[in-house]
Amino acid sequence: MKSRRIPLFLLSAALLILLASCGTQEENVPEPASSPLPAEQTEAPSEPTDLEEDPTSVSDAELPPETDPAEAAAEEVPPEQAAESETHGTVELYQLAPEAESLLMSYVIVTPSKKVVVIDGGTDGAGQSSPAYLPSAIRAILGLGQKDYFEVEAWFFSHMHNDHYYELAKMMKRYKETDNYKIHNIYFDFPEYGVEWTSSAGDRDFEKANFEILVKGFDNYYKTVGFYGIDGADIPEDRWTAPEGEEGYYYSLVNGAVINEESVEEGLTIPVDGVDFQILMTWWDGSSTINNTSVIIRMEYDGHSVLFLGDCGEQEGRRLLEMRSAEEVKSDYIQMGHHGQGGPDQAFYDAIAAKDSIRLWPTPEWVWNNTDSYAIGKTRSWLDLPYEAVDFQKEKLFKTGRDFVAGCYRSYPKQSAKAESWTEKVLAEQRVAVFGNP
Repeated sequence: MKSRRIPLFLLSAALLILLASCGTQEENVPEPASSPLPAEQTEAPSEPTDLEEDPTSVSDAELPPETDPAEAAAEEVPPEQAAESETHGTVELYQLAPEAESLLMSYVIVTPSKKVVVIDGGTDGAGQSSPAYLPSAIRAILGLGQKDYFEVEAWFFSHMHNDHYYELAKMMKRYKETDNYKIHNIYFDFPEYGVEWTSSAGDRDFEKANFEILVKGFDNYYKTVGFYGIDGADIPEDRWTAPEGEEGYYYSLVNGAVINEESVEEGLTIPVDGVDFQILMTWWDGSSTINNTSVIIRMEYDGHSVLFLGDCGEQEGRRLLEMRSAEEVKSDYIQMGHHGQGGPDQAFYDAIAAKDSIRLWPTPEWVWNNTDSYAIGKTRSWLDLPYEAVDFQKEKLFKTGRDFVAGCYRSYPKQSAKAESWTEKVLAEQRVAVFGNP
């Protein structure tokens, strides 16, 4: 009996030891190290290229793998860190000119997540009945084709002269359902001509025919796409639909929303994807001309700053320095007021240290070179710039200097209404700043 029980006892003990050993090994297996996501997975998703695409429709290949809820909670990034990471990247600033001769002001800003902001837009020299050039330019900047979908997150107007607003007037007046773009927010503050304010320059200061195209364009655009409010503006939903037969309704609804005098005096800032647009000043009832009603904007991103003066003249420049200190106005880049001639005086530019800034001149060649007829020569002398347009090219001041003159670029699109004409060579000339925040 004993000889048969001993082996059984030893066998049972061996099995117990083996099981204990397996359990110990399982508990000591290290967790696999989590590898970082590839760079392409950390970028913001690209904009849709088809307006008819259903954003809620996702193929099986695009569905993410199932994730354990506990693991997802552990990997969740705190909201403040997520918001901070979204602002990382580069901001591109373009001073656009479809050709050398047009008196226009047009700036396009591309944010870290490829959101588009436009300031003014102007009109090209091909004629006011020509197709708008900005949709093609924006598509090229974003690397899109001629018919690809794009969005403008914010569009700012400086003042009510057609060399600043007419591109958007054309786009909205001709807008139809098949057009493949959308404009989310339009910010401007124009005086109500002849009611609240009248220019001392008289009727010649107000282009009624062009302005009516802008007003009708607002109605056509919002009746086509629908009105869904303006970010930051308190416009009740019961006002989103225009009363039957009322003309100019949407223009009046949007004009002054957010960037009105009252808000500006409080130092209003409109953020777009980590880029801040601070409204320094807008018009008042003592403004002497339409130019002196320009909304003045200071753009800031990661320690970089750009001052947009619109067509600010001497009166508005003096008023700005009465409302704001010179330190609040000083900027790395300065858009020269009123195309660099007949704008603010030397005292203004000296106060904000314009000699130390990089200057942006939305100025055609025929203004830049005509120092006898225009005050451009006086402005240039304040900044020690005696150069003619040909000298700008000869001296290579676009690459080494502190001035970007729209009428002195070496390259322009052959057909500005076609995206393929806005080649990288053209865009490189008109890309006046790239602000990095890695």
